[in-house]
Amino acid sequence: MSGAFSVSGLIYKVNARRGVVETQSGGQMDYGDILSKIQHIISEKHSGELAQTLYSEAAETRLKTLIIRYLNSERLSAKGFANISELCEHIYDDMAGMGIISRCLKNPDVEEININGFDGVWAQYRDRKEMLQSFSNAADCANIVRKMARFGGVILDGSRPIGDSYISKGVRMSGAIDPCVDEERGAIASIRKQKPFFVTRENLISWETATETELDFLTLCINNGVSIAIAGATGAGKTADMGLILNSASPEKRIVIIEDTKELLVQGEGRDVTYLQTKEPPNEVSMLDLLKLSLRLHPEILVPAEMRGAEALTVQEAGRTGHTILSSLHANSAEAAYDRMLTMCLQAGTKLSEERLLKNLVEAFPVMVFKMQLPDKSRKYVEIFEATGVRNGELLGKPLFQYKVTHHDRNEQGRIVKTHGSHCHCGAISEKLAKRLSLCSVDQKQLAPLLEVKG
Repeated sequence: MSGAFSVSGLIYKVNARRGVVETQSGGQMDYGDILSKIQHIISEKHSGELAQTLYSEAAETRLKTLIIRYLNSERLSAKGFANISELCEHIYDDMAGMGIISRCLKNPDVEEININGFDGVWAQYRDRKEMLQSFSNAADCANIVRKMARFGGVILDGSRPIGDSYISKGVRMSGAIDPCVDEERGAIASIRKQKPFFVTRENLISWETATETELDFLTLCINNGVSIAIAGATGAGKTADMGLILNSASPEKRIVIIEDTKELLVQGEGRDVTYLQTKEPPNEVSMLDLLKLSLRLHPEILVPAEMRGAEALTVQEAGRTGHTILSSLHANSAEAAYDRMLTMCLQAGTKLSEERLLKNLVEAFPVMVFKMQLPDKSRKYVEIFEATGVRNGELLGKPLFQYKVTHHDRNEQGRIVKTHGSHCHCGAISEKLAKRLSLCSVDQKQLAPLLEVKG
């Protein structure tokens, strides 16, 4: 801990000294029983403080203060501990200590942590990955994964060995323990850290992820009633781009955002923004439930952060009835994204034909962005595609912008270390899209560059 003055630190020290006397009058319990009791109280009443200990020394002190408070109020003391301060430190380490991955959780440059067992732990940065020190044994690895799941209120045990959880805002964890993982391996987990506002417009341009013209086009669309979906694999950076686009929207726009956990934040005073979050079972509240609610909130921009299933049918209906949609999905190309949305719509049990559904999707989402992480770990807008219609069940459209790879640089081991290429403006927008933008007050001066192919 740092030596800087902290009110929480002072309270913790005073409570620790006072607690030595107070707990002496209480009956002693087994340490495991006390740990379970304190864990239950903290998880129920102070889950935020528990999660933030991963990132903040101040939060660490606040959590220790809470542990001291409940040890005192419940008059708990454990066998084998000389005083309440020693007991508190031990409880804190068991509740919040993350072992070898603590450093990566606090490092803003680490985007993802993958645990492949106790001796296979990897940190993923924007442009590289590195193997970390191993856990001391399989049991330690399993305990850390259980602990991370518990931060989001998920209990991993023999009856539920697989689970998804949220360590804190913007930090997701998916993990598994025995019997789904060999007991000798301990556990597996993937931890993703979303940093939407670490990425700026200037970042994307300087990294050659996108061009100024491409970003201007997407801003023009979202401000003028043209819905956008961003497709790509996990880790492509879709959430970061959605945050960037939303923050470029006109300040007077009413925005409703639906997420599993709050990652998107529209900045600026006086913004008309509503945030909604899904809820896991029991008493589940799904994306579809919140979509139905949001349509009664009169959004001008509706943001179902990710389409995964049957909710896509409701999303496309909203996109065809006067709502501007910004969403994302997993797909391997811009054109494949329409097939993926079609499959999701069919999961809703609609009686519409596939061709009719595909036509609806084209109407709802005229513009599709495909973003990809290339072999050198750089991220690019590989394609911005305009869908123009459907003929004989086949999607019609054309790329407006593309990133074309020219060659790769490889190291002595043959690994690609640098991908070279360039963005090009390869297609003019359709007359239909130009007319739509024009009706929404986009002037000819803004439209002219989009109607010309620059190559």
